[in-house]
Amino acid sequence: MEPLDLSIAPPRPPRGELAGVVFLPRSIDKVRATLPGGKLGPYNIAGFTQMMLDALGISLESFTSCVAKANDDEDVARFIRTNTMAQERTKWNTFLEAREPRGGNRVEAIETYPWLASRPDLILALDVLAEDDKQIFR
Repeated sequence: MEPLDLSIAPPRPPRGELAGVVFLPRSIDKVRATLPGGKLGPYNIAGFTQMMLDALGISLESFTSCVAKANDDEDVARFIRTNTMAQERTKWNTFLEAREPRGGNRVEAIETYPWLASRPDLILALDVLAEDDKQIFR
């Protein structure tokens, strides 16, 4: 896959799914931004992407290697299906779909996302991340 520049556009939406894994398309984009010629911009790997990889039992190094060698998303999906069990994917999705930003600490979440103070309707981390993309790239 080609590197991405996430300083000019966000990665794919947080609720995106591939190979039965929520957040996987976004993580692919973020890792592509770490490839030579890419730019990570305001994003990082250490958050949900690393949590996802840990939950699936995949090292960042092997995932990055897979993304770098992949021709397309289906190659990455095949790697995920081959190297994980369905129960790991389901457990991750269940965790992520209920996760609140900063583990539910709203004060810390507002410190990270100041605009969140005016958005009490945003409770789940996936929705906060989607809105944060909009805030960054208005």
